[in-house]
Amino acid sequence: MEKTMEKIVALCNARGFIYPGSQIYGGLANTWDYGNLGVELKNNVKRAWWQKFVQESP
Repeated sequence: MEKTMEKIVALCNARGFIYPGSQIYGGLANTWDYGNLGVELKNNVKRAWWQKFVQESP
């Protein structure tokens, strides 16, 4: 499982979804910053959640 997670993190990093936290400033270990695509993905998930659970009537 750990190897799979490493592959996923490497792919997301290479594609610009995430970057190691404050990499250029020697930031905290094991933290991540969203790249441009990561921000868009996060916003899409939030928008879909809001629409499903808040705006749709039961």
